[in-house]
Formats: sequence, C-alpha cells, structure tokens
Amino acid sequence: MKKDSPDRRRLGFVLGVACALVFAAIGCKRSPSVLLVHAGAGQRSSLNQIGAAFAAKNPGVRVDFSYKGSGFFLADLAASHTGDLYMPGEEYYLLQARDKGFIADYDPKADIAAHFITVIITPKGNPKNIQTVEDLGRPGVRLGLADPEAAAIGLWHEKILRKAGIWEAARKNATMSAKCIAELGNAVQLRSVDAAIVWATSAVLYLKDIEVVPIAPPYRGLVRLPVAILKFSKQPELARKLKAFILSDEARAIFHAHAYGINAGPTDADGFSADGGKATAQDMDWLVAAARVAKDPNLPVSAETVGPLVEEVNRQRATRL
Repeated sequence: MKKDSPDRRRLGFVLGVACALVFAAIGCKRSPSVLLVHAGAGQRSSLNQIGAAFAAKNPGVRVDFSYKGSGFFLADLAASHTGDLYMPGEEYYLLQARDKGFIADYDPKADIAAHFITVIITPKGNPKNIQTVEDLGRPGVRLGLADPEAAAIGLWHEKILRKAGIWEAARKNATMSAKCIAELGNAVQLRSVDAAIVWATSAVLYLKDIEVVPIAPPYRGLVRLPVAILKFSKQPELARKLKAFILSDEARAIFHAHAYGINAGPTDADGFSADGGKATAQDMDWLVAAARVAKDPNLPVSAETVGPLVEEVNRQRATRL
C-alpha cells in the first residue's frame, strides 16, 4: 500500500485545521442582543427608523418594538414582566407604570423625546368645512373619538372638547370609539367620519387623502413623549444606551421628520400651548402645506414648502392612488 508523502500529510493537516476553524466560527456565532421597546401605536414610523439607526451604530444589537394602544400596556407589563424601554403615547400611562413599580429609571424633566401636537383631520376636500374645534359639535358632523382606556389620544379628546365647551355635543356626534389612533386615521381616509382629532404624527401618514386643520392655540395639546427604562430589563446598560440615543439630536431630527414637535414651547398646567402657538406655528404651516403638496404633483417639494416632511411627502407621492 502506497504511503502518503510528507507534503500530502502536511496539506491534509492544514486543511483539517482550516475546516475546524470555520466550523468553530459558525458554531460560536453570537446571537444578536435584542432590546424590546413597548411603544404607543402612533410612534411606529419614527421609532422603526430610530431603531434601525441605533442597530446600525451597534452591530450585534437588534431593537424590537411592541406597538399597541397605550391603555393596553399596563396589563401586559404586569403579566409578562418583559421589556427594556417603555414609551407610551402619554405620560399618564408611564406614571401608572411607575406607581406599579415597573419603572427603573425616569426623569420627567430630561426624559422627554419629543411632543405630539394635536390637530384636526378631515377627508380630502373637507366636505363639512371644519375650521375650528367648535365645529366638531355642529349637528350632522360625524366625529371619530377614541376610547381613553385604550388610546392616549382619547384622553385628549375629552380634555380639548371640554375646554372648548362642546364635550356633550361632540359625544352625540361620535360614530366610533377607536381602540388606537390608526383607526381614526383610517376612518377619515375612508370617509367613514367627517373629522377626528389626532396627533400630527398620525396625520402625516395620510397626506394624500386628508386635509389638516390646525387647532387654535388655547386648545392645542402639546403632549409629552416620555421614555423610561423598565425595572425588569435584562440588559439595563444597553437599554440605557438606547434611551440616550432616543433623546439625542440625531433621533430628534428623525422625530421632526415624522411631524413631532421638538421645540414645542411652553405649556400650561393641563398641557395646552401657552405661548399663543408661536413655537408650533411653523410646524403647523408645514403640515398643512404637506397635505396640499402631496396631492398636487405640480407643486414643489422642498424644505421651503414642507420643512422636515420632504421625505414623507415624496414617499406618498410615489405611491399609487
């Protein structure tokens, strides 16, 4: 039987070692570190982009989001004790979680990522000629309201409409009780209702099918978007790093591109604009213009016409009717 030459044996040894290293590398490949963020349904578009940006800066890290109406989170957290960050659509829900002992780290002064701004939306063409909050109480207006036990915007429906003195009339006009803010946007888009109050961040998703009516400053809600670390986070240092990124200037620019207020100005004790709407006036002008420009391909899309909403307007222009 012919014996292998020394060179052949050396080649076999080298190949064997190489194969062993390859299989070891494959077998020892680390699973990604996964962070779970519980967030209000109205934040999906902005947080998906922020999560992707964070993951790109931190190889081996993935950010998952659980989106739902903010009123559903407390029961979920109580049952599961899972998650790393909590970002409900209203601070009210976060404070409930803090009272239950679910929050490990939250500073109500520093940990506000941005502000929701309340606006009225109507179907394209504004068939009922809704111009003010008071118009929502007119006979014959089909109004979309949200369940405050389920969706953060529902809390603000009652606050705004009570302040305007039309709560009872508006309740009579209500034809739905939405469980999340997306239901309101869809109802306006499909002309199932004549108007609804939503966050500007939700309005911006429907530009081709709606009109935006800014709310007068005395009734304009500027709603704090909080972010907190959960007590049962299994990766608290990584969670703290994600939280810092969400509060960074880079993330704030992403929020602004999705129609959040990032310099919303002062509020009164109830969360309404307290500067006559000056700090949010430009954002409101850009949002109204974005709804107009998205529908008309002859109008220019630029920072001058729609401010930070250029990418969203172009995205919607590119979609088919």
